[in-house]
Amino acid sequence: MRSFVAIELPEEHIEAIERLQADLAAGRIVQPENLHLTLAFLDEIDVGQLEALDDRLREIDWAPGPEVVLAGLETFGSPARPEALVLGVQADPELLRWHRAVMAAARAAGIDLPRRRFRPHVTLARFGKRAGAGDLARLGRFMAREGAVRLPGFGPDHVALIRSTLGHGPPRHEMLASYFMS
Repeated sequence: MRSFVAIELPEEHIEAIERLQADLAAGRIVQPENLHLTLAFLDEIDVGQLEALDDRLREIDWAPGPEVVLAGLETFGSPARPEALVLGVQADPELLRWHRAVMAAARAAGIDLPRRRFRPHVTLARFGKRAGAGDLARLGRFMAREGAVRLPGFGPDHVALIRSTLGHGPPRHEMLASYFMS
């Protein structure tokens, strides 16, 4: 099953992001129920790996937790062909600790993850290969207007293991387990 470990966003942050997305008018908007901050994308894993990961995630000492501050818009991909519009996350040592702990738990569970730099973010919209000049122009104007956006910080109280099912329309996310700060 296609899975990831993430921090879920508070409702007031989701509502603020929805207001921001309403002004974008470009790309495929990420649905409110799919907004999250990924700590580790696991891709396709089997049930045995999922159970082993669940055991490892339950062993993590989640306290203290990070202060998550969502700030600044950027695009992933090339300027001429953006893949996604994202809301950045300010650096926090505890967030990096959480990411490393989740990655170590995944590897201990036998999940082979690529080594890449952690760039915490919340994806707001995706752009397909067919993004035309109009979309790019609207994106540029939106970035100029809203690029310095900053939402109030929040302290997550749990981390979620989520299954993502692809099909027609947006992905469907289902929380499989959650891990609370003690």
